[in-house]
Amino acid sequence: MARLNILPDERLLPMRPVLQDRMREVGESVTPENFADLCEGTLTQVLEKGFRDAGADSGLIWLLDEAHENLVPCIGTGFAARELIGKFKHPLREGIVSLVLMNEQPFIENEVYKDPKHSKLVDEKLHQQTYAMIVVPFYFLGQCRGVISCVQLRSPEADELKKPPGFRTEHLKTLQRMATVLTDLIDYRLLRQTIQW
Repeated sequence: MARLNILPDERLLPMRPVLQDRMREVGESVTPENFADLCEGTLTQVLEKGFRDAGADSGLIWLLDEAHENLVPCIGTGFAARELIGKFKHPLREGIVSLVLMNEQPFIENEVYKDPKHSKLVDEKLHQQTYAMIVVPFYFLGQCRGVISCVQLRSPEADELKKPPGFRTEHLKTLQRMATVLTDLIDYRLLRQTIQW
């Protein structure tokens, strides 16, 4: 089988620093408020399928705000997305979503409500209990700019026997694959818009 081998075009090399600077500026211009504009069509379908395949009740993309003080939910699916987008900011000083952003390491846990690192802010806002959670770092244009989370929720008054099924390692891998596909799609979309291709 023949391999595809594309070598750099020498004519384009002098333009690389200019393009890198411009893409850095473009990345800084993406905010939680305008991020949804990037996620039309295929990106939304990838997001919805990824959360569904991971077995999540709800899923969100959280981006760092311009002040670098909060994670802001900007697009997602399910009950949590409907209740949080445009109505909530999660302070960076607490919670597992913040730890994932700072450490750039994925997280998966069932019975996460028992974990002392788990912030109760979202649970209080939703009047629900987060039973299981997966969080992965979210990159675009070469930087970690937020996280992607998905959860399984239950009523705080639910009988201990009525537990959601929980997440497994394959669910984490599904979410990581989705994050990689979203990164590639967003990078391509931003590059295409930048060079008017």
